Amino acid sequence: MGQRRILIVEDEAIIAMELRETLEHLGYAVVGNELRGEEALLAAGKLRPDVVLMDIHLKGKMDGIEAADRIGRRYDIPVIYTTAHSDRETLSRAIRSQPYGYIIKPFDERELYSNIEMALHKHRVKSRLEGSPEMVDSALNMLAGAVVITDADGRIERLNLEAERVTGYRLTDVHGLPFFTAFGISVPGRDALMEKLLVSSDYAAGSMLSFPSTIRAGMKSGGYILAHLSTVIIQEKDNARIHKIAFLIEPYTPGTEVESDNLPGPAALVEAMPEPFACVAEDGSVFLYNEAFSSLCERFGSDIHGLIPHLTGALPESFIGGPVLFHEVLASNQMVRREKVVKFSTGSMVYAIQYLPVTEGTDGTPRCVGLYIRDVTGETVALQQCERTLEGTQNTDDAIAGVGELCGALKEAVYAMSWAYEKGPAFRDAAKEQQEEVNRILGSIDLRLIEIEKNRPV
Repeated sequence: MGQRRILIVEDEAIIAMELRETLEHLGYAVVGNELRGEEALLAAGKLRPDVVLMDIHLKGKMDGIEAADRIGRRYDIPVIYTTAHSDRETLSRAIRSQPYGYIIKPFDERELYSNIEMALHKHRVKSRLEGSPEMVDSALNMLAGAVVITDADGRIERLNLEAERVTGYRLTDVHGLPFFTAFGISVPGRDALMEKLLVSSDYAAGSMLSFPSTIRAGMKSGGYILAHLSTVIIQEKDNARIHKIAFLIEPYTPGTEVESDNLPGPAALVEAMPEPFACVAEDGSVFLYNEAFSSLCERFGSDIHGLIPHLTGALPESFIGGPVLFHEVLASNQMVRREKVVKFSTGSMVYAIQYLPVTEGTDGTPRCVGLYIRDVTGETVALQQCERTLEGTQNTDDAIAGVGELCGALKEAVYAMSWAYEKGPAFRDAAKEQQEEVNRILGSIDLRLIEIEKNRPV
């Protein structure tokens, strides 16, 4: 594996120079240093570094937090914040952006190295857990409706086969174009609706929104079709950040108006999700769920296939939570995330459960809670192993440093013992005392060597 490539975003020249020297001393390759957030975004796309070290307070219109968010969403590059400001408001805003690390200046080599290596490890784990593009395309092509997938900025990344058939466009025709521009879609109040959907990652995570009127979607042939338009937010696996946006285009025909409580499009998308997902009404009834959710319920001893069960009859309240929690989610209209450890006969599992307020219409009134459940056992175990490795490395470093100090003390004790023996019998007691000190130091060195061996990677 070659050198890890680091992009520095720092507007203080002296700090940037010292940081470059430290990184190069640690064995990393510094591929650039940018002064502004806008420049950092362009450099990240061009240079594709392994890690970005981002100062939060930058000059210009885009600060470090906004730049980090865009780099993460657009290029999937881990970002570590570096800042001299640790006030509560700054720290809270930075944490909400889900960075891979956060270092307060001034920092030492060990802290910098640990944060970079941990960020790289977390990113590798995240990448292994995400599905391949081929699997995503296969899932999309199984859907009956026309589905268009965009990035978090609304630029087209994928079309399923039905979307190509309905519109006449191939992916190569519209790739990278804004969704509404590519298909010439004009919706009254569109900007306000999309702002509500995208302005807050906490609100947007898992939210489903149907546009209130019939829209015109342009076709490659030059004509247009009348259709209903719905959109679903797809969030990242390990946080509430918007990852993708799915647009569902359902061609309109007279007499086929779709009621808001029976949306086949979102239901199909829910069923295509690989992780357990369900929508739960205020009274606790589960009215929409996928096969993965049914399988999870079976693991807890409940068979809900074909039923509209009450949530507490499908999953234990100790695992999924009770009415108070669901009421809080609906009342606050904020996402809640919890982790639960469950012991099965085959071993323990760790689940991350996200409770998402799902809205209807355009007024943003919560009507149900979406449950997104993910098995994070492998990720949790990997992170714990990494933490133990880092702890062992720290212990080894301390033990090696201790051996060095003891060797210095041993040298002095041996010298004093030799001097006493050379002075003859009158200094015999002093020589004996120094010999005992030598034996004590040798014993301490043995203990440190045992500690080093204990922490040696297997």
